Amino acid sequence: MRLREVVPQVYQVPARGASVFLLNDERITLIDAGMRGSGQRILAAVREIGRSPGDVAQIIATHYHYDHIGGLAELRQETGARTAAHRVEAPYVSGDERLPFPIRQPLLAAVLEPLATAFGFRPRAVPVDITLDDGAELPVLGGMRVVHCPGHTPGHIALHLPQRGLLIVGDALQAPGGRLTGPAAAVTQDMAAAERSIARMAELDFEVLCFSHFRPLRPKAAERLRELAAGLEG
Repeated sequence: MRLREVVPQVYQVPARGASVFLLNDERITLIDAGMRGSGQRILAAVREIGRSPGDVAQIIATHYHYDHIGGLAELRQETGARTAAHRVEAPYVSGDERLPFPIRQPLLAAVLEPLATAFGFRPRAVPVDITLDDGAELPVLGGMRVVHCPGHTPGHIALHLPQRGLLIVGDALQAPGGRLTGPAAAVTQDMAAAERSIARMAELDFEVLCFSHFRPLRPKAAERLRELAAGLEG
C-alpha cells in the first residue's frame, strides 16, 4: 500500500481508478471511494494507520463519476458509514435518476457505456444520508467547508480545510507532470462553468492542493491556482 500522508492526519490512498483521501479525526471521513472493487484496498489503508472499519463515519463523494463512487456500496456495507453527496448529484448516487456516463462524445459513449455495464464497472446505487450544499461546514479536523465547483459535473464539490492549509479538488483541477490545469475536457460536462469554478477556488487560502489523479501540489499552490485563474480570464 503506497499510503501518503499529505498533511498531518490526511492521507492519500491509491484506490482503483482514483485516489481516496482518508481524514483521520476522532472518527474517519473518506473523500471518494474509487471504482468498484476498491473497498478492501481502502480498508487496508484504514487498518494501516491503526484504525478499524467501524471507525469510518462518513464517505463524501466529490462527484458522481464511476471512479469516485464505484466503491461506495462495498464501503458502506463493510463500515456502516453514512454517504454524502452534493444535493444536485444525490439522486444519481442513490439511483433515483439514471447515472450519466462520463464520456461526453456521444458515439464513443454509445460504444463504451454498454461495455462498462457488462464488465461490472457501473456503480451500484447507494442511499445518500447527507445532502450537501455550498458553504456547508463539517466538523472534521477543525472544520471542513464544502465548495460547490460545478463544471466537470453539475454537483462537483471541493473540500477546504483551512486549519490544515488544504484544498481537496477531486477532478475540478489536474496537475499532469506538476503543471496545473483545468479538468479534462473529454469528461467535463460544462467547461465554461468549470473555468468559473476555478476562479472561485482561487479565492481560497491554502498551502497544499490535492487531486484525485495526481500527486499533491506544493509549495505556493494557492499562488499557482490564482495564476491559472488569471490566465483563463485573459
